[in-house]
Amino acid sequence: MKLLIISDIHGNYHALDCVMKNVKYDVLLCCGDLVVDYPFPEQCINALRDTCAHICSGNNDYIVANNQKASDHIEERYTHYATAIDRATDLTVGLISDDAMKYLLELPRECQFALDGVSFYMNHTGPHMSLHHYLDLNTPRSKLSTYYQDIKADVIFTGHTHIPYVKKLGDHILINPGSVGEPRDGDPRASFATFDTYTGQIELRRLVYDITETIRRLKELDFPYYSQFCLKNGFLPDSPDGT
Repeated sequence: MKLLIISDIHGNYHALDCVMKNVKYDVLLCCGDLVVDYPFPEQCINALRDTCAHICSGNNDYIVANNQKASDHIEERYTHYATAIDRATDLTVGLISDDAMKYLLELPRECQFALDGVSFYMNHTGPHMSLHHYLDLNTPRSKLSTYYQDIKADVIFTGHTHIPYVKKLGDHILINPGSVGEPRDGDPRASFATFDTYTGQIELRRLVYDITETIRRLKELDFPYYSQFCLKNGFLPDSPDGT
């Protein structure tokens, strides 16, 4: 069975649609952050709610669904982004129906399941941590393993960093598919992972997609500058407003 693992769509429907239409898979899984930063949150929710076998809440999903202020949860490294992120969040709220909001509110914090005899654990960031907490990518494997030592699963899926990676942590395999809608590793192509339950083969892959309509809509709705910049470049600008 071939699993397609995605994360961090952030309202970028055209990236999501490209991956879903061009990748052959049997089961679709999502590690959260369906919304915020790009102008098609409702379309992303609708595309996933009936096709995704397992999906968990991301920090932005939680903030939007619970009517919270994004800047109240921002990490110190992004404090200069506070005003811009609040604007992107407010714009997103205005683009989501009550039904879609209810769907976000009901998303689980984590998922555990088994397929073809392989056990899986999935959430947006580390277990027993705030949804807003970033795991340092430079954390030694020995220390990183302690975060997952109580998790009973062969394979762990996580997101939030917007950077894809595969790591062996003791008896666990940790897979981060990167970000479909807002990669931040210098490669703007949609990022995702596949996992074959029969062979154990893991692939981290990228796809080019058309950003024309997304750029047009971002400008039309006056989304923050950083959204356009990251869409084109695959990383966040030093200044959220381009100054």
